[in-house]
Amino acid sequence: MARGAKVTFESVRGDKVRHSQRARLLSLAVDRGETPTPFLPVGAFRATYEVVVTLPARDRIKFQLDGRGKVKLSVNGKVALEGSLNSRNSLENEKAVRLKKGGNDIKIEFESAARGDGELRVFWSGYDFGFEPIKPELMSYPAADQAVVAGEQLRRGHRLFVERRCARCHDYDELRLADSAYLELDRSGPDLRLVGTRVRQGWMAKWMKDPHEVRPEATMPKFALGGSDAVDIASYLATLGQPQPHAGFTKKQAAAGGERFRELGCVACHTRTDESRQDAMLGDRIHLAFVKQKWHASSLVSYLQDPSAHYDDVRMPNLKVSAEDAANLAAYLLKDAAPLPVRKGDLKKGRRLVRKHGCFLCHAFEEDIPPVDRLFPRYRNLKPKRGCLADKPGGDAPDHGFSAPERAALRAFLPFANEVPFRKSPLDFGARHVVAERCTACHALDGQASTWARLAEKWSIDEPLPPEQDPVAQGLPSLTWVGAKLQPSWIRKFVVGELPSPRPWLTARMPKFEKHGAALTDGLVREHGYLSKDEPIRPGGANLAIHGDRLMQQGTGFGCVQCHAVGNKKAEQVFEREGINLVTARKRLRHEYYTRWLADPTRLDPDARMPKYADNNGKTAFTDVLAGDAAKQFEAIWQALGDKAK
Repeated sequence: MARGAKVTFESVRGDKVRHSQRARLLSLAVDRGETPTPFLPVGAFRATYEVVVTLPARDRIKFQLDGRGKVKLSVNGKVALEGSLNSRNSLENEKAVRLKKGGNDIKIEFESAARGDGELRVFWSGYDFGFEPIKPELMSYPAADQAVVAGEQLRRGHRLFVERRCARCHDYDELRLADSAYLELDRSGPDLRLVGTRVRQGWMAKWMKDPHEVRPEATMPKFALGGSDAVDIASYLATLGQPQPHAGFTKKQAAAGGERFRELGCVACHTRTDESRQDAMLGDRIHLAFVKQKWHASSLVSYLQDPSAHYDDVRMPNLKVSAEDAANLAAYLLKDAAPLPVRKGDLKKGRRLVRKHGCFLCHAFEEDIPPVDRLFPRYRNLKPKRGCLADKPGGDAPDHGFSAPERAALRAFLPFANEVPFRKSPLDFGARHVVAERCTACHALDGQASTWARLAEKWSIDEPLPPEQDPVAQGLPSLTWVGAKLQPSWIRKFVVGELPSPRPWLTARMPKFEKHGAALTDGLVREHGYLSKDEPIRPGGANLAIHGDRLMQQGTGFGCVQCHAVGNKKAEQVFEREGINLVTARKRLRHEYYTRWLADPTRLDPDARMPKYADNNGKTAFTDVLAGDAAKQFEAIWQALGDKAK
């Protein structure tokens, strides 16, 4: 069995196109003009979820379905709920359904509105918990399901087609790359007009000879170069700009850089300078041995401050490091650097080779290098077992170093490559880019610890790490419920770098994803069954807010102000680590998530330090306020914070 659920999407009209894949949650949201998967045309669709939910003990469960569309939910072969959903009408079964210990088969059949828009959110409640989404850790489906295997292979082919810039060489007859969804096909490589200011000539020669020998995860292919070709190209590229002089780094800077490398979370995606390629396998991290040979010092400092300055589609995000941090990090990475020897090449030949191999298709050059009429076949003329996709690429075909499964995925995807990249699917984009942007390097997801947390656990065996180098001690949040937790406008602004961190005590640094952040967050929100508009403001009474103020205080209430600041008023007595400013929390949280969180914090986040104040009967210890009704008391705090957030 595999973690998640099987979901099959089917277009309602036309050719009844079907596509099956893995889903991590039992929810979705699709707006008009979008599609739940780019393998379906825009328009009305059905989504059928099939999942085994495994319980440690039998329980009597109630289900609640929210959203917009038609839906039917079956449990162990029997219909439990069926009907239509809209903003004023959700479905909830009157009598609880008995679920057995072990696996329970759940099937959900959902149909969108006629124009293809719809929302679905599935909640359940049991003896000791209120309505909540079904946890991903409880869900599974047969790993060998052939429809899912085939669908996931197509998705992998789509990812590779975009990542390897296939359409840059194999263009379309009429379709424009700039018309692709999220401009994904219009991605380019680094701007090479001033590459000589940044990169050392000896390294460029080694890179041109075989990029995958330098970096196994490189997306640039190996070209059919012979003799001195790589040296000649590197000699030409080295003339494009001159490196800036640099006075060198001190030992103190290198030591400080090593500390910041661990504190900022660089170790989550990259190896430390004392780690081997074998060490990089944990979390599939990037081994940085090549950095010492690649960069001129002053340019590495600049790159660390703004990675996209010469490469709009760079995979490295912007960590917003200071000039001091950038210099110290560069000192650490370049310590004991030994540049590769430089061989003198033929500049004119190098320039001709740049033109011959079509480097201008992905890279910008200062000089006007006239393009060759047709270097590679157009998309319509591609043969799935020739050229780049041959088992052993030969002739002038670039070698991407594809594994057999990668070649199979691209071959399977080719028939769809003139349609799929041009369809807007936030659900699909978000799921792909959580992987592409390495979100789980720093954040836990679905009960799985982040790469950084696993590294910290490993490194703490011999000697405990200082808290500022331990993501669990710092309290880095999980991504499991992020799309249902935060208001869409807030998470969008935060991810693109327009808002400061709500956790200013963290040494870990949340990068800003300027180019793809908005689309990524739209996908995260859709995955939880919500569209991109913020949750409507819930009106409340003044009396409730008065009660809420009292309940936040120490002595008369829960003592929220002990660990949390409220607006400009600092926390009074922090224990272990500070909590988020409650006014900020009110602005960023969805009301539905807020109420579930206060009811039982560790149920949503096992690492939470927040205590549980409500018992299983929905009562708190403060019976003199609103009769001890936990739901009313939590709502009172919400209203009080709303007044302060205005």
